[in-house]
Amino acid sequence: MKQQYGAVRHQSACGIYYTSQSTYPPRYYQRIAINRTVDAIARGQRRLLLVMATGTGKTYTAFQIVYRLLRSGLKRKVLYLADRNILVDQSIEQDFSPLEKTIHKINFAKDDPVTITSYEVYFSLYQQLTGDNSSDDAEAAEDDTVSRLAALFQKDFFDLVIVDECHRGSAKKDSSWRKILEYFSSAAQIGMTATPKETKYVSNIDYFGEAVYTYSLREGIEDGFLAPFKVINVTTDIGEGWRPCKGQLDIFGKEIPDRIYTNSDYDYNIIIEDRIQQVAAEITRYLKSTDRMAKTIVFCATEDAALRMRDALAKLNPDMMKENPDYVTRITGSDTVGKSKLKYFISPSKEGPVIATTSKLLSTGADCKMTKLIVLDQMIGSMTEFKQIIGRGTRLREKDGKTHFVVMDFRNVTWLFADPDWDGPIEQAPDFDPNAAPPAGSPMPDTGTPPPTGGTYKPVVDVNGCKVEIIHKTVSIYDTNGKLLRQESIIDYTKENVRGGIRFPGQLHPAVDRGGEEGEDTGPSPGAGHRLGGPQGGAKHDRCGRF
Repeated sequence: MKQQYGAVRHQSACGIYYTSQSTYPPRYYQRIAINRTVDAIARGQRRLLLVMATGTGKTYTAFQIVYRLLRSGLKRKVLYLADRNILVDQSIEQDFSPLEKTIHKINFAKDDPVTITSYEVYFSLYQQLTGDNSSDDAEAAEDDTVSRLAALFQKDFFDLVIVDECHRGSAKKDSSWRKILEYFSSAAQIGMTATPKETKYVSNIDYFGEAVYTYSLREGIEDGFLAPFKVINVTTDIGEGWRPCKGQLDIFGKEIPDRIYTNSDYDYNIIIEDRIQQVAAEITRYLKSTDRMAKTIVFCATEDAALRMRDALAKLNPDMMKENPDYVTRITGSDTVGKSKLKYFISPSKEGPVIATTSKLLSTGADCKMTKLIVLDQMIGSMTEFKQIIGRGTRLREKDGKTHFVVMDFRNVTWLFADPDWDGPIEQAPDFDPNAAPPAGSPMPDTGTPPPTGGTYKPVVDVNGCKVEIIHKTVSIYDTNGKLLRQESIIDYTKENVRGGIRFPGQLHPAVDRGGEEGEDTGPSPGAGHRLGGPQGGAKHDRCGRF
C-alpha cells in the first residue's frame, strides 16, 4: 500500500479508490459508476451522463472519479460546476476535502490569471463564469461569456469538466451552462443528476448521450441504502373548489374575482388565511404526536407563502420557539437571514432550525441528512422537481435514529408516484426538438410551477370569508411494483411512530393513496356532495362557496 494525501490507496480488482479513517470504501454501485466512467474516459469518450438517485453519493462518486483520473495522469485540471453556493461549499468541505490542498474556488474579483493555474481541482458557480448578463442579444451575450472566461483560462486549460445537477441548466441549448461547456469543448465533460431532464424542449441525453450508469431510487431502497417512506394525503374541504359569494370582498375591501378556485390557485392567485392555519395546525399535530424535533421541510407555493407558513407554525409552537427562536425558519433565496441558517439546518449535529419553510431553494442539492418529514404545499407539474423534492428525505441515518421518512401532501401532487416516469427507464422524449422554445405562459421548464393567472394582485380572504376544515387523511403503502399493500388510519400510524415500531413489510416502495384497488371498499369519502363535479342536480355550496 502506498500513502498519498494522508490516506490509503485501496486496491481491488476494479481499481484504486481513496479510503481513510474518516471515509468509507465505495459501495458496489458506486464502484460500477466509477469504473464505467473512468473506462469510458480512458477510451476517449468526451461526454458522459451519470444518473444516481439522491442520497446515493453522487458527489462522493465524482470525487473518486477525479481522484482516480488525477492519480493515473489521465487528467490534470478539473472544473466542477454548480449553480448554488451550498452545492459548491458542501462538495469542498465534505467529499472533496482529501484534495483540499489542490482545490480552488474561483473568484473573478480576486483571482490572478498567473497564480490561478497552480491548482488541480477548481470549483465555481456557473453564474461566476458567465457573469450576470441580461442582454437580449444572444450573440452579444455569448461574446461576453467567452471574453470573461478568456480573462482567466485558455480554452484547453481544463481537461475534465463536471456539471453537478446538470438537469437544471445544460439540458437547454441556449443556457449559460452550455456556453461554458462549449468554451471548454476540448475537455471530457460529465453530467451528474438524479433526475435527467427529457422533454420536448430540453434534453440531457441530446448533449451528454445515454447514461453510462443509472442507479435508481427503487434500487437504493431495495438494497437498503436509502430510506423508505410513507405518504399521508390530507384533503381540505376547499381543495377541489371554492367560489366567492356574489360581491364578496377580501380583507382590503376589494371584490374577489368570481370564479372557482382550487389547489392550483391557493397562494398563487388567492390567499385563504384559514387554509394556511389548518395546514400549519396539521403539521404541528403530527409532530406533537411523533417527534417535535424531527427535521421538517415545508415546500410552499412562493417565498411569500413560505413566510406566512413560517409565521403560522411559529404561533402554534410558542414553547419550542421560546427555547429555540430558530425552531421554525424560512429558508428561501431572497431571505439572507434564513439562508445563513441553512448550514445549521442540514447539519445532523448542530443546533438550529427544526422546521424549514421554503419554496425552491431546498428542492435540490442541499444535503439534509436528517429530514424526517417532507410537507408538500405547492403544485408540482414536473417529474424532475418531484423526484428532487422526495430525494430530500431519502438519506438513511440509522445511528442517529432515522430509518424512514414521511411525505405529507396537501395538494394531491403525489399522484406523480403513479406516473410511469417515476422510476421508469430514462428515454429521450420522441418529440424533442433542440431548436424549439417553450410557448409563452407555459410552466417553467425546470420546475413545472403553474404561472399566476388574473394579474399580480392576490385577494386575501380571512376566516370570516372562508373557514377551512381538514376532511380526510389517508396513509398508503405500496410495493415496488406500485400495488397497494395496505392503508392505515392516521391514528394507527402515529401510534406506531410513537412506539418506534414502524415496519415496511418486505422491501416496500411507497406511493400515493389512489383510493384503493378496483372493487375495494375504502369507505365513504368525507365531504361527499360538496366536491366540484359531485352529485348530479347541480353543485352545492355553503355560505363560503364551498363545492
